Amino acid sequence: MKTFTRARTTGSVAVTALLLAVSACAGIPSSGPVTKVADDGGLGESTVRYSPARPAKGASPQQIVRGYLDAMLAYPASSGTATAFLTPTAAKGWSPSAGVRVYSSAGLSGPTLAAGDDGETTDKARSPVQIETRLVEDARLDRQGHYTRRARPAEITYRLERVDSEWRIANPQIGLLVSRKFFDDYFRPFNLFNFDRPGRRLVPDPVHLLVGDQLATGLLTSLARGPAGSSAETVRTYVPPLDTLRPSVPVSDDGVADVEFTTDFSAMSESVRDHLSAQIVWTLRQVPDVSAVRLAGATSVISGDGGAPQSVSSWGGYGPALARGHAYAISDNRVVQIDDDVVKPVSGAWGRDARGAVSIGVSDDGVAGVLAGRNLVRITDRSGGDARTFAGSRFIPPRWDGEGNVWLLDHRGTRTRVRLVTGDGIRTLGTGRLARLDVTTFALSPDGSRYAVTARDAGGASIRVGWVERDRKDRILGLGDPTEIYTPAASPRSLSWSSGTEVSYLAETQSGRQVFTTAIDGSLTSGGLSRGGVLLPDVGASTLAIGTGPTPNRYAADARNRLWFLAPGASWRLLPGAKVTGLTYGR
Repeated sequence: MKTFTRARTTGSVAVTALLLAVSACAGIPSSGPVTKVADDGGLGESTVRYSPARPAKGASPQQIVRGYLDAMLAYPASSGTATAFLTPTAAKGWSPSAGVRVYSSAGLSGPTLAAGDDGETTDKARSPVQIETRLVEDARLDRQGHYTRRARPAEITYRLERVDSEWRIANPQIGLLVSRKFFDDYFRPFNLFNFDRPGRRLVPDPVHLLVGDQLATGLLTSLARGPAGSSAETVRTYVPPLDTLRPSVPVSDDGVADVEFTTDFSAMSESVRDHLSAQIVWTLRQVPDVSAVRLAGATSVISGDGGAPQSVSSWGGYGPALARGHAYAISDNRVVQIDDDVVKPVSGAWGRDARGAVSIGVSDDGVAGVLAGRNLVRITDRSGGDARTFAGSRFIPPRWDGEGNVWLLDHRGTRTRVRLVTGDGIRTLGTGRLARLDVTTFALSPDGSRYAVTARDAGGASIRVGWVERDRKDRILGLGDPTEIYTPAASPRSLSWSSGTEVSYLAETQSGRQVFTTAIDGSLTSGGLSRGGVLLPDVGASTLAIGTGPTPNRYAADARNRLWFLAPGASWRLLPGAKVTGLTYGR
């Protein structure tokens, strides 16, 4: 990537820090006039615009609180009206950018007197009053937009004081309050892109941001805040800190996003500039109107070929390997490859004799088969040569990663053991709390940064996701502690990654086992009987195989070992004659 000296300093667009903050936070219309306009985002958001009313003269304490809650529901986002319900001191100290709380219902209790009632001059009329606000809090977003499910009651006590004979709120909550309807209408999931510790792969970090004209600004603001939480020790960023980012990312009519830092890019190495460009381009390519990025520093511009802005299609080499791949299974004691509705034996020894294997893992690098009894795993190259055998106890299906390593999980008593087979041998990995789980399926994310499991426990079964821990030389150190992911689907099983931030699996419904997809932050589960899921016949589906990408083929094996196929945009259909076990997906 080329760096060009700037002929002049690009003038900053005057946008306040408050507007920047609200670009990642907003609220929902609940009363007052609304206007419907053309869709301007292309992200399926509501087209309703809403401008809430300012405080009415003589409003009661409850009316002020209701008006304040309503004012946080403006779209396009603005905090100007909301601050009008606060005392001057509270308005200066309020930080709407600190996060978002999403609620599904709210109720108030407390004084209903208007400002002029009960006598203006009495001590009682001048004394502060309190309004109790009871919420059912569904979720929270931190200042970057990371989603955490709550699903619990909450209370906020607002203290109101007189300002020029009018009630005003003296203690606003931290961040914004928005309704579930507004969140569903105007917030959408996006990814911030950081790098793994070695700087080899981009790693998606799911967040939820408000769509609209300030989406590009909101994404870059969140990205420039840097990795947070558990990811801070697992990923790294090359993006300069937030205080060096110009407080707006304007997008021109021809789709060029103008990103400007006060950092001197000319002092960076070429490698750092490339990584910085990749993070920003991959993050901004999610904005529908953005086709290219102009990335400027204090004295130079990082540009593409010929000095042009960087296309959003550039830097694909840092992204995850999303090869189409194939489904594989065992049929008539042979390993078969499944492409669309064609089932044929793989070339080499495994396609002639699977040696009684009950489950397999397949990639371009080789085949790993769990043999009958589940106490031995045989690993070979694709032709069946260079065979190695490893012993264990109650192996689950093995997995190959993008580096040609095989992940073996078995059970020693009540504990799950994870071992990594490399070209040099086999070693046991540290797994923290994962060792205590009864793991039934294991899968690696497309970028290799995360793992996901289904596990049996006293409550049934659950989905858990954790980090693959690596050092700066990309050596795998172990698996971080897993976090349980919320899903309303019952008894999840046969899990695989369908994207870098979503997992797909089978789960129980009233219509039998169906296919579901869940975001790894637990914010959304789709499939089954809702959200457009294509129903699988009630055939006792036991295993699911699904590739990555926007429109992958899906395969399922049922209780009678029959093979079902779902092509994009079609319905599930039975592939006649195919009897399979050990169904899986591989490259």
